[in-house]
Amino acid sequence: MADYYSPTVVDPAIPFGDMTALEQLLLTQIFDSEIIDDALYFFEEQSTSDMLWLDAGEARDALAQSQSSASKANDLVAAALAELELGAEDVELDLSMESWEFLFQDIIRRSATITHVTVTTAFTCSKMRPDGFGGMVTVITGDQVLSSSTGEMLCSLLDRADYGELACAPGHGHHVVLRLSEEEVRGTMVEIFETEASPGLVEDDVTDDDIRVACLAAIEGRDLSHEHGELVFAAALRALNTAAERKRAGG
Repeated sequence: MADYYSPTVVDPAIPFGDMTALEQLLLTQIFDSEIIDDALYFFEEQSTSDMLWLDAGEARDALAQSQSSASKANDLVAAALAELELGAEDVELDLSMESWEFLFQDIIRRSATITHVTVTTAFTCSKMRPDGFGGMVTVITGDQVLSSSTGEMLCSLLDRADYGELACAPGHGHHVVLRLSEEEVRGTMVEIFETEASPGLVEDDVTDDDIRVACLAAIEGRDLSHEHGELVFAAALRALNTAAERKRAGG
């Protein structure tokens, strides 16, 4: 009989000040952890837990300490405690449908330093079975949970082997020409601050939300149809010239 494992590491370590007492309680049940300075480094040597058994009194205390911060953990544990039979000492929490990524999302939304959490998982097996090895990486932000696996990488490589590099170019025939980076916008804002900022404004007054709203407004208010037409025409002309050069060379 083969045993399957999914050792997992979470990066970065989560500062104690970014977690509520209840989130810390749940995460330390799901993962193993080590203290690094003023933060907890989460990892798991075998596989994470999605069925949790919590001491009811400890869960109530952690929930009470966490009321000042809205979180999905509060709602989930409060509902589970409300369903407990009188005198029950333990509360069961089933995260098999919810998963645990929502805990990190709530932490990221509140944190002043963490913009995303990366969870890297290896798939291993106690026997050398072909279905027992691989891995995946998950990126968690305040708004999204995105994952990619070695299985998806395999499909991509097979496509390249079957159809060639050009047929498998990113975008499936759609090519990104212009991308507005919020980091670049902030850098430019710093450069022009002294000459363009209103009196009394300081750089720290400009929040990340201000930058994002400004980017969306700039995109909405800018018509690039003329530039787009010129680019399409240039690409079409280049394709004609490339084909003609190949034909003249006898290709």
